[in-house]
Amino acid sequence: MENHEMIDQYNIRGEKLGVIDKADAHKLGLLHKSIHVWLINKKNEILLQYRCKDKLLYPNTWDCSFAGHVGAGETSIEAVVREGKEEIGIDVDLEKLEYLMTLKENIKYKNINSNEYVDIFLLRQDFDIKKVKFQIEEVSDAKYFSKKEFFELIKSDKVLPHKLEYIILEELLKD
Repeated sequence: MENHEMIDQYNIRGEKLGVIDKADAHKLGLLHKSIHVWLINKKNEILLQYRCKDKLLYPNTWDCSFAGHVGAGETSIEAVVREGKEEIGIDVDLEKLEYLMTLKENIKYKNINSNEYVDIFLLRQDFDIKKVKFQIEEVSDAKYFSKKEFFELIKSDKVLPHKLEYIILEELLKD
């Protein structure tokens, strides 16, 4: 049975147009919302997840700590809490969550045209890597990286191409 994930569609002005199936949004390049969360611990290390081999978009690639689509009728904060729990098993401390900005991102990969408004968050929360509970259809590994290791990964193209976010993170992670 096919899984239908329903999401809100937006126009170029950020106004909600209605509800659509995520698969249709990706096939047709329709604007929708997602969240990216970058978790940084007290050692100033970044938690990255490794996308599983069965992901349609960039399988076997490092990505932000956790991410996902904002469901139909859901707020971005609700999506952060839900995705954190689903993907890596973290209880997000909302007092340590900082909204950074919204970027418009368009990623084309094979037959997917992901055209999104991405709400980007920084989460300065310690999370024991041994307590990670992977959502097996999404994540196959997670690891903390130092700033230096993280930017080496980016140069080697082993991380999903969120280029504008990397510029922001470099500024935020200044020693």
